[in-house]
Amino acid sequence: MATANEQIAATDGQAGRAATAAAEPPRDALMAGRGMVASAHPFATGAGVAMLRDGGNAVDAAVAAAAVLTMVEPRNGHLGGDTFLQISLAQGGGVVAINGSGAAPAAATLERYQRGGGIPEHGLLSSVVPGTVSAWALALDRYGTRSLADALAIAIDYAEQGVPVTPRLHRMLSLDAPVYRRYADSARVFLPGGQPPAVGATFRQPGLAASLRRIADGGRDEFYRGALAGELVAASERYDGLFTRADFAAHETEVAEPIAVTYRGYTVYEQPPPSQGLIVSLALNILQEFDLPSMEPSSVEVTHLLLEALKLAFQDRLRWLGDPRCGEIPLARLLSRDHAREQAARIDRRRAAPLALPRPVQPDTTSLCAADAAGNMVTYIHSLFSGAGVVLGDTGVLMNSRLRGFNLQPGHPNRLAPGKRPAHTLNTYVVHRDGEPLLVGNTPGAHWQVQTNLQILTNVLDFAMDLPQAIAAPRFTLGDQLEVGNPAVKLESRAEERIGAGLRALGHQVEAIGPWASGGAVQLIARDPRNGLYRGATEVRHPGCLVLGF
Repeated sequence: MATANEQIAATDGQAGRAATAAAEPPRDALMAGRGMVASAHPFATGAGVAMLRDGGNAVDAAVAAAAVLTMVEPRNGHLGGDTFLQISLAQGGGVVAINGSGAAPAAATLERYQRGGGIPEHGLLSSVVPGTVSAWALALDRYGTRSLADALAIAIDYAEQGVPVTPRLHRMLSLDAPVYRRYADSARVFLPGGQPPAVGATFRQPGLAASLRRIADGGRDEFYRGALAGELVAASERYDGLFTRADFAAHETEVAEPIAVTYRGYTVYEQPPPSQGLIVSLALNILQEFDLPSMEPSSVEVTHLLLEALKLAFQDRLRWLGDPRCGEIPLARLLSRDHAREQAARIDRRRAAPLALPRPVQPDTTSLCAADAAGNMVTYIHSLFSGAGVVLGDTGVLMNSRLRGFNLQPGHPNRLAPGKRPAHTLNTYVVHRDGEPLLVGNTPGAHWQVQTNLQILTNVLDFAMDLPQAIAAPRFTLGDQLEVGNPAVKLESRAEERIGAGLRALGHQVEAIGPWASGGAVQLIARDPRNGLYRGATEVRHPGCLVLGF
């Protein structure tokens, strides 16, 4: 049976494909010289562009767009979630990675959850301290030009005045309705009158609006140390959560150096641990040992190599990834050319290898990109994981279920511990050449994120596809459950008709899915270093995505 998110992906793929009229080749990239924003919703894209037109920079635009996404895609990211972003700074300022993930509460001990039978799928026992608000505040303070109040203004207006319920928003609220009904505050927000609002109805989040106003007035400290923090903790106690005022007060956002690997002469930057963006870096290092540009895109040979490189990268992830504050991760060794050559030598070009993938998670995430006239470029992603389903009292804050990113294996780098951050599916990428920014991109999709990101990067860097072609090219996803042996390869039927038999002959377990049903919501912005012109493209499989520039 398909998961809720697979149902959404399949429906989005049908709707998105219908919207693009099945024409080949795909539409041209949007071009603009002064600024650009790409996101999963027109209102969010519009908010970001409005910020740019008003003189804000790419960071200001990214936060403005992200805040609107909490209103129009609440399931995929909210004030109770986590955020990661990378900023490519203008005038040779380099790339910085911001880790806005939260830690487990002090009371979230390994023993408590072992006694309780594991980490629940929903409810506050599945939540970490939210990091999104702190990430917004830090990004604006260090790299933006506008205040938090300015960046939140459009989102506040949408939350107060309401937005039309789209078919996609109605589907998301309907799928989550059984969980929301367990919690009175959640039902009041998302099931007015006891049911998900109908398509075309006006959807409001007055509690969210009020909390955003308080954050706009009181800044980051209002959410983590102020009266709002007290209300969040009090509501947590009513719902049997573990949070204390001290847990919120202890939260910190981290600015880190991204992981950088060289691939075909490009420098590809990824989020450092605890993000599993490391998988993209490891896979690119392995693929550097093969002459992909001489091969046919989406062929049996290329698809097999990508799958095998991902399997090896996932194995390193499963062995080593955790919170680097709580244990050493041998990044230098893992990212070395020697390790890449050793891994590449393990690939049998005539036979698929087995792999145990991480347990299934729900890809409740959304992302965006922004760029400005000065040359700053941002790639941003935020998430609730699958979502706890709990709104905390009258605050309107919908909580995450990111604690489920931990495991309960004593001695494992990603074992649960108080104050520790779990390994994260969220990741973004930046591409430079000779120090000049060329591309920023991302996609939601849980463990499919790194797989889609790798396919997009190879489409662009190995096969010189333009951005719309890179997005529209057939995609696969590898596995969706913990499984020893060859995991299922879900392959869009446009490719399965051509290469499915060849992959099966190599031992891959191939399952054909709809022609546009691989999920994801890719956002891409590229920059021409010769003249600063931006080109942008967005996902054809997702009916709400929009890129705008000026």
